[in-house]
Amino acid sequence: MEDLLAALIPILLLSGSILFVGFVVTLGSLFYFRRRSFEKSTYKQVTQERFLKAVCDKGIWGEYLTTRQLEKVGGYGKFVMNTYLPKARGKGLTEIDVTFIHESGIYVLESKNYSGWIFGKEADQQWTQMFKNRYKQKFYNPIKQNEQHLKSMERFLEAMVVEDVFQSVIVFGERCELKKITVDSSHVHVIKRNDLRRAIKKLATVDRLTPAQVDAVYEQLKQQSQVKQEVKDAHIESIKSFTS
Repeated sequence: MEDLLAALIPILLLSGSILFVGFVVTLGSLFYFRRRSFEKSTYKQVTQERFLKAVCDKGIWGEYLTTRQLEKVGGYGKFVMNTYLPKARGKGLTEIDVTFIHESGIYVLESKNYSGWIFGKEADQQWTQMFKNRYKQKFYNPIKQNEQHLKSMERFLEAMVVEDVFQSVIVFGERCELKKITVDSSHVHVIKRNDLRRAIKKLATVDRLTPAQVDAVYEQLKQQSQVKQEVKDAHIESIKSFTS
C-alpha cells in the first residue's frame, strides 16, 4: 500500500499542477479579452474610464455592459454617460447614469447591478431585494428615482424636443430575478440588461427625432457630462447628507 501511495503522489501533484496552470491560463485569457473589448468600446471613448477601476466597481461595470447592449440597437443613436442636470424641483443637480438618444426617442436609463430577487410596484416608495438565505433589504423605488431624472431631462431639453419622446428605462443586471414587478405607466419599462436591446427595438417603431436632432441633443447633454470634479464631489456629498 505504501508503495502504491508513493507512486501515486507524484501523479496527483502533477495533475494538480496541470489543473492550476489551466485555471491561471483561462483566467488570464478571460481578463485579456475583457480588457480588449472594454478598451475598444464606445463607453471607454465617452468616459475615459480605466479598465481596472471599471471591473472592480459593479456600478461602473453595469453601466458599461448596458452601453454594450445599446450599441447593438439598429438605427441612428448616441449615448451620454453620467449627465449632471439641474433638478426639475428644488435646488442642486441630479445625475443620470445613461441617456440613449435615438431616432425613436430619448431613453433615460437607471442602471441597477443587483443580485437576488427583486419585488416592487410603481406606486411603492421602496422596493425589496431578497437573497437565497431569505435575507431582505429595502431600496428606494428606482422608477420614482428615474422619474426625477426624466423630469429634469424634459425641462433641460424643452426648447429642443417634445415630451412624448422620453422613455424611462430601469435596467437590472443578469444576476437578479425580477419578481412581481408592477408597472402602470406606458413610458416606464423595468427590464433585465440582456433584454435591453430587444425591448428598445420593440419601442423603436416610429422615428421621433431626425439625425440632426439626435446630434443636437447629444451635444447639449455631453456638455453636462463634462463637469469639473468639484461638481461631482458636491453632488456625492449632497446624496450622503440626504441619506444620512
